Amino acid sequence: MQRRTLNSYGAGFAWGGVILFVGVVLLLDHMGVISAAGIWRFWPMILVLAGLVNLLDECKRIWGICLLLAGVVLQLGEFHIIRVTWALLWPLMVIAVGVSLMWGSIKARRAGVGGGEATTGPGALNELAIFSGVEKRIMGKNFRGGRLVALFGGIEIDLWQAEMEGDEAILHVDAIFGGVEIRVPDTWLVSSEGQGIFGGYSDSTHLRPPTDPAQTRKTLVIRGAAIFGGVEIKN
Repeated sequence: MQRRTLNSYGAGFAWGGVILFVGVVLLLDHMGVISAAGIWRFWPMILVLAGLVNLLDECKRIWGICLLLAGVVLQLGEFHIIRVTWALLWPLMVIAVGVSLMWGSIKARRAGVGGGEATTGPGALNELAIFSGVEKRIMGKNFRGGRLVALFGGIEIDLWQAEMEGDEAILHVDAIFGGVEIRVPDTWLVSSEGQGIFGGYSDSTHLRPPTDPAQTRKTLVIRGAAIFGGVEIKN
């Protein structure tokens, strides 16, 4: 929590500095002190700065890399070093999707059990939907997390009758030009740490009051990336 608070503070400070700089430039240009025409050639550096700020947040590093690459490419275009066209940009988008999948796989392996192995075996949920759809209802008593990947497809997972093996389970969810819908019990806490890149995560869950206040709440941690796609968590 402290790390996230510090990162939010740093992001607010950085964006405040950008707005302050733009305001000063506009004021000096209006007063005739400087000419802002040449300075606007450096506008892609705003994307570079945004990328660097997002790199500080572990949950937004992929988005930060995308912004950083876009800013560098556009800045080179402003300097006429390269010619920026759609034919150049769409391969970069494909590269970003590939990097996101690789990064999600690495994070899933690091967060797995067994000294870094991926979450597999009984109680693990691992589904892949490529140009297809997956619907599954989990009713086991030993849910341990896993990974979901929807690539130009859709996945619907019903965990309403499932029970978590430990106090916390990590589910990595990547929705790339696709969608994922997850239904969880209203006794579980949901911590959504996913990042949206021209997509988003929607958490519409509600928490039922516990019958035993001393009992530890089960927590489902959602990580991953929604790239031109969406992930919805509900009860």
